[in-house]
Amino acid sequence: MRKFLLLSCLIFISVNVAMAHQGIHEQVDFLNERLKKQPTYQLYAQRAHLYFEGGQYDSALKDLDKASKMGPKEPLLLEYGNIYLLKGDAAKALKYFSQFINFNDKFGEAYQARAKAHQNLGQTADAIQDLKHSFQLQQFPHPGLYIEASNLIYSNKTSNLLSALDLLDDGIKRLGVQGQLQEHAIKLLLENNRPAFATERMLLLGNERNHNVFWRFEYAQLLLKTGRKSDANLELKRALNESKGNKNAAVADLRLKISQQLSQLN
Repeated sequence: MRKFLLLSCLIFISVNVAMAHQGIHEQVDFLNERLKKQPTYQLYAQRAHLYFEGGQYDSALKDLDKASKMGPKEPLLLEYGNIYLLKGDAAKALKYFSQFINFNDKFGEAYQARAKAHQNLGQTADAIQDLKHSFQLQQFPHPGLYIEASNLIYSNKTSNLLSALDLLDDGIKRLGVQGQLQEHAIKLLLENNRPAFATERMLLLGNERNHNVFWRFEYAQLLLKTGRKSDANLELKRALNESKGNKNAAVADLRLKISQQLSQLN
């Protein structure tokens, strides 16, 4: 029974193959015709999702109610929650997200959605907990989720900087890349006047990016922010020298930006 309910949850999100290349209005018209012939749980759930995507939240709720009278409500609870969240009723959204998680506690996106409801209600600790739990349920969580969670930790109390950094480091270890997670850690460290630690992390990022010209430019900006003008000057000149002859348009634009900055520094 549980497998059937989960399958139903996935079915209503999927759009019929015949509708795959149509816009939302055309898809709704297509479902309208099918519903006239034979109303079903799946069709109402599909149309509710289309209404949701199109911003017609009240129409989506009506279709979800109709579907609920024809079949199990549990697979629809997440959609109910998403709609109420966008309608600005975080308390009601939280109720539906929690009910869905009781039905299926292995769906990471549900914890992310509930975290947003908690956040909107000012329940920061609960939001952080749900985001952390969602990480454990996904093989490759989006880096943005780690950044969101670290911001929640950091904004709760300034003294939580180290906890925010620890979470970002967990994400780096889990995902196997530094990228925007390390960039965000550097940003937090600079905000807290810890230039030495920010520089250490920037150098780690440089190893991952093979010290390319774009990284050298960003490193130079960090050096300028931390008062190391002469070192920044050297990095900018090194970037110009290493990128000489590169015909890539992005590199050409960066070289122009570096030349302009050097003329201002010297």
